[in-house]
Amino acid sequence: MATLRFEVKGQLGSITLRGFLTAVESALKMLGDYDAAISGKARGTIDWIITDVSTGSLKIVTQSRSRLEDKNYGPEVTARFIEGWSVIERQCVTPAYLSEQGMKQAKQLTRLIGREGMTGFVASSQTEVVEITAQASANIEQLLKVRQCSIGSVEGKLETISIHGESRFIIYHRRTGKAVTCRVPPDRLRTMISTEMLGRRIIASGKVCSNMKGEPLRVEAEEIKVLRRKEELPSIADLSGIDLHFTGELSTEEYIRSLRSD
Repeated sequence: MATLRFEVKGQLGSITLRGFLTAVESALKMLGDYDAAISGKARGTIDWIITDVSTGSLKIVTQSRSRLEDKNYGPEVTARFIEGWSVIERQCVTPAYLSEQGMKQAKQLTRLIGREGMTGFVASSQTEVVEITAQASANIEQLLKVRQCSIGSVEGKLETISIHGESRFIIYHRRTGKAVTCRVPPDRLRTMISTEMLGRRIIASGKVCSNMKGEPLRVEAEEIKVLRRKEELPSIADLSGIDLHFTGELSTEEYIRSLRSD
């Protein structure tokens, strides 16, 4: 179980109900996005229960309640939510695990700053706190804007296949953990992707669209390659037909250098 506080800054008597509900809904959808990414469950695993409400500014205190019997992802989701806002606000980079749809929810939330009676937001746990300002709004605009598209590929872990509206799936980048949306033609979805591939590492190749930071936002996928698991890789015994001493008495580095000098 984890505690998350979400504060809407502004004067009572000025904050509209519409704006307040929009802000809370956007924050909740972002939490769901983190939950799905971390747990690997597309529908998420956590219910957020209100434990306290206070005024001055409007502050809601919630606790995570896991729907799983043997695992509670609440602490990690809470930490990632706060860390994600900090990364957006202070570094202007896309946080790990937050998908393009999650970033659009962040954009919707930050666009309320200066409107509907709201002047900003604060998210905090028992140990961390981050203030969400108009700077975050400006940064998100840049991070969601496509700067360039080119033919390439993205490697990552496959999660969240969707066949509603548009055919897409999400992979989490191998090195950064950042979410990349992959779109495929609806008539090719079933031939390119299957549920057996969920949780597997894949390479999605096609038109890669990136933002100003060079971060891939989405891939218009033309080809999907599933990478082998560690236990599926050949063992030393399988390599018995290979001469493991082909460099002679030279080290690998010395051998390569000798080839370059020939």
